[in-house]
Amino acid sequence: MTQSPHTQITNAQNTLGLDIGGANLKLASHDGCYVRSIAFPMWRRSTNLKDTIQELLDTYQAEHGGFDALAVTMTGELADCFTSKQQGVHYIAQATTEATAAFDTPLVLFYETGGQWCDVHAIDSRWNTLAASNWYAMAQYICQILPQGTHLVIDLGSTTTDIIPIIDGTIATDAVDDTSRLQQSQLVYCGVERTSLCSLASELSIDSVRTPIAREHFATTLDVFLLTDEVPERSTCNDTADGEAATKSAAHRRMARLICQCPELLTTLQTRQMALEIRANMVELLANATRQVMTKTGNTIDSVIAVGQGGFLLPDIVGDISIRWLSDLHPKGCDSLARIGPAFAVAALLHQRLNQV
Repeated sequence: MTQSPHTQITNAQNTLGLDIGGANLKLASHDGCYVRSIAFPMWRRSTNLKDTIQELLDTYQAEHGGFDALAVTMTGELADCFTSKQQGVHYIAQATTEATAAFDTPLVLFYETGGQWCDVHAIDSRWNTLAASNWYAMAQYICQILPQGTHLVIDLGSTTTDIIPIIDGTIATDAVDDTSRLQQSQLVYCGVERTSLCSLASELSIDSVRTPIAREHFATTLDVFLLTDEVPERSTCNDTADGEAATKSAAHRRMARLICQCPELLTTLQTRQMALEIRANMVELLANATRQVMTKTGNTIDSVIAVGQGGFLLPDIVGDISIRWLSDLHPKGCDSLARIGPAFAVAALLHQRLNQV
């Protein structure tokens, strides 16, 4: 761990974890009792990152008092507002450092793939291990809880799915960057909210007629799961393909556009059937990836650990393999702990490091 005057701290009482993604910011306490997730489309709002992080920390401090340390992990460096991942890592690190300058915070450390930590002074030379590091933090934390057996951590989030093999308390992969993880099916760029539906189907059945769909960003997986009643309506959420509300009626309109139809000329039953067909495609895509990862372990899988808001799909993806929920593995945490798993994981890991647990 890079040493500086700011890294001299022991016996931290309260450590926070911040996961800076391309679509969301997630904050959690090391004990899992506090979690908060807010939509933050990095590609549109990167210039507001510093102020938004400061507002998140302001809210926490007003409600719960101060904090001793902040652990940071990120995936937002891939957003296309940055010319490269290196630039993205640098920008995110600087914005976080500037945001925390307003607080009496002794320590801000950034988590690296491999489980190391560095401060802002080492960012430029270690950007490649800081990029897309949150999956490793989640897996490292699970290794501590389940030190024996063969397990898969499946983090099915809004945008991507991580499938991480763990064998006897060790992260069992040599794929550590995004590209190699894509090649080994351990990263699937598909999630339960933001994935464009034209990437999951080329045609759909409309009254038994196979109908090509528009290859346009008209609807997303959020619409699918609104119409299948697997996610609740959120009238105040407009992080959708057309910027309208995350409601079933709006999802119906977006699905109609997918086949270039007026929503009044489609029944809700028809768009629900469209949603179910795309759901099946997504399940098969993720099941195939899971089988590939399972096969490469060479072992029988003892359990799958569910992380992320897409846990409702896992029974269909993994079949009869035992599923363990993050809230069960850490029962003292809040009910929504799984949604922000990596933010909690980096907070817990840094807290252990500082207190030498």
